[in-house]
Amino acid sequence: MWKRRDVKAKGKSSFQKCYWKAVLVALIVGIVGGGAAGGAGGYYGGFGGNSLSNRSETTKQVDLSDLDIDIDGVPNFDPSGLKDLDDIKDLAEDNDSSSGLVINGVPFTSSDLKNIDSYDELNDFLKDHGGKTLDEVHNELDKGAQGAIAAAVIIVMIVCFIIAAIVAVFSFIMTVFLFNPINFGCKRFFRKNLDDSAKLSNIFFAFKSNYKNVVKTGFFYTLFITLWTLLFVIPGIIKSYQYRLVPYIIGENPDMNWREALDESSRLMKGNKWKAFVYDLSFIGWELLSGLTLGIFGVFYVNPYKNSSDAALYEAIRYGSSAEPQVAAEA
Repeated sequence: MWKRRDVKAKGKSSFQKCYWKAVLVALIVGIVGGGAAGGAGGYYGGFGGNSLSNRSETTKQVDLSDLDIDIDGVPNFDPSGLKDLDDIKDLAEDNDSSSGLVINGVPFTSSDLKNIDSYDELNDFLKDHGGKTLDEVHNELDKGAQGAIAAAVIIVMIVCFIIAAIVAVFSFIMTVFLFNPINFGCKRFFRKNLDDSAKLSNIFFAFKSNYKNVVKTGFFYTLFITLWTLLFVIPGIIKSYQYRLVPYIIGENPDMNWREALDESSRLMKGNKWKAFVYDLSFIGWELLSGLTLGIFGVFYVNPYKNSSDAALYEAIRYGSSAEPQVAAEA
């Protein structure tokens, strides 16, 4: 039965005797082994706060271009030159004898407008004569603007979803065909480095040794853990421990069928998952120190130490702790 103390001692010893190589390979593991998550989030808050419908005094902030102003008998009349209510009154006086002024379907004369001194009174006149009120005009504008905004938000969300899906698919492809084989090679490096100084070429062993089988194994290895994690987080964690040894198994046996590799890892981890979890927890102090140094301590000590110890853990679980650790004290 393996002991955490012996595993960590052997891991520490193996990486220290081949320090710079171990640092480099652990850095590669951190790059290719970490999951890249991409997400797209929708933003809607900024639109609601400045909605056109939030005008507190609609009739006092009338834009004359919003009104349907016309003059009977004057084709293609352009109201863009009208700036305020006084301009409307002047227009009515100029056209009172020849043609009628029509605002939102209601005819006006100069005498009608003499008693209208505010937009609120103009709004009341339109309402009393069956015309479209200024409030209704603005409500229609608000609905149109909100509809356009909602459509824009939906389009943005769809585009973001498509981009996120493309990124996720690309990330999965990269993981299966590149990152997993390299990660398996890094595990092979640390496994070989336990006893002798390993060569960096071990990182790329998968590209020379049954690459197709390594890719297939890595695909199912990643797929099963991901699906279990998405469906149930805790079972996903359990599965990750159950299949923890797959990279090392394939590193030693690149021709092994993916089912056999997963089954072998499950067999070896039976009764060891909890102990492996406690073993991982024992590195929390080191991880905190790494965080306090903005990851610098992690790059140059914690990560190679942990990866080397993980390889020693695989060796202890599969072959037993027959080799005496070279460092007596647990780190």
